[in-house]
Amino acid sequence: MKNAIILASHSLKLSQGTKELIQALVPDQEGSYKIFTAGGTENGHTGTSPIIVLNAYTKAQEAGCDYIYVFYDMGSAKMAAETALDFVNSAELKAKIKIIDQAAFVEGAYVAAVQSTIQSNPEELVAEVLQATNY
Repeated sequence: MKNAIILASHSLKLSQGTKELIQALVPDQEGSYKIFTAGGTENGHTGTSPIIVLNAYTKAQEAGCDYIYVFYDMGSAKMAAETALDFVNSAELKAKIKIIDQAAFVEGAYVAAVQSTIQSNPEELVAEVLQATNY
């Protein structure tokens, strides 16, 4: 099983840095997770773009990911992820996508990566993410 972790952020640098941090802290020789960044706008400014998030969904599908977990940094990034989900035409792809609410951006994505390496099922993974980031 391979999971996708999508980092929907207002900042491309924040999403790239979070990806770099997680990959350094959670080695994955088995290929159990893949991280996709979806930060900033098409013109390189601060903000979020449903099109960039939609492209991440498509890349995750093309990479053969079984489940896609979306983490976002602020409310409008969540709206971009939801809007992108509305643009998904494939029922199969739509069923794979889970936008994770109420989880810290960095910590949530980190726990998702850890849980991916121990082969948690989707329900366990989400429960662990929420428990670990519940302050």
